[in-house]
Amino acid sequence: MAVGHMRILQLHSDSIEYLPVQKESPVAEEAERKPVKLEEVAVLFVSVEKGDDEEVVERAAEETKSDLESVGANRALIYPYSHLSGDLESPGKALEILRKLESRVREKGIEAHRAPFGWNKKFAISVKGHPLAERLRIVAPGTGKSRDEGKVSAAIESEKKLSSSWYVVDLEGKLVPVDKFDFGGFENLRKFARYEMAKARAAKEEPPHIALMKRLEISNYEPASDAGNLRWAAKGRFVKSLLERYVTEKTLEYGAMEIETPIMYDFEHPCLADYLNRFPARQYVLKSDDKEYFLRFSACFGQFLMARDMNMSYKHLPVKIYELTRYSFRRELSGELVGLRRLRAFTMPDVH
Repeated sequence: MAVGHMRILQLHSDSIEYLPVQKESPVAEEAERKPVKLEEVAVLFVSVEKGDDEEVVERAAEETKSDLESVGANRALIYPYSHLSGDLESPGKALEILRKLESRVREKGIEAHRAPFGWNKKFAISVKGHPLAERLRIVAPGTGKSRDEGKVSAAIESEKKLSSSWYVVDLEGKLVPVDKFDFGGFENLRKFARYEMAKARAAKEEPPHIALMKRLEISNYEPASDAGNLRWAAKGRFVKSLLERYVTEKTLEYGAMEIETPIMYDFEHPCLADYLNRFPARQYVLKSDDKEYFLRFSACFGQFLMARDMNMSYKHLPVKIYELTRYSFRRELSGELVGLRRLRAFTMPDVH
């Protein structure tokens, strides 16, 4: 049985206008040859692959709802688009899947529209300029998971089921429920509390530092790499190296020993498996021979394993181990990635 992946290029747009020009498929839907215009809409250019099923449709609809909520939109246009894949489903089955997707998106409370299937169409689109305006999603059948999610630990799965209670510790050390705390004179604390309680890490607008980092030639996105992996121009590398040097010098003055450890580790290593499932992070995964490895999200693993093999006594305590990881990796969700604020590859000083 063919196994495909529905591909969706999602563009949060000020407007789109399309015009059905000519039928190109025996199963083309009936449509009027007149312009159709929608404003404030997320346009979903969708390619249906062989093997896409109702489970994929449900997952795609769930992700669409989540994505639209993160950008404050509630209108979607499903636009048949065969140019995202070379393994397309037959026209009849593809139309059936697209109709089901439209129906499921609408059932989730979204104003759903669909461009006619089987037509050559011309369109004009105005895409918004915020970091989440453009997104490519690849939804896999069978697993019910988008490729955006990466390897998910038990800790992340458990987080979804948690309910939280929020408190503020006042200046006298008392624990006050957040809804009873007087935020008068603490406006920044109020903003921080709202941010934490919302648990929303997706950016709704582009932070000012992104324009600055590009204009000053500090750092920029690298189209040839994965999202969240930045490139550093000469000026940016110089600034970054000064910070790295300063942190390293201060840490060595503190009495730490600088070491270096691998960037990848075995998922099934007995010392690491339980730790991974207690730590809420998504990992990059790679295979070598018959084993799966993850790219480290900190230097903890290497430092702990090295400390375990050290010969030391109480006379050596306290032992301080330091590594400046270049790089550490956390495969954050695409919708959460924005400039230098949230990355998938980063430099981090790690001391134990």
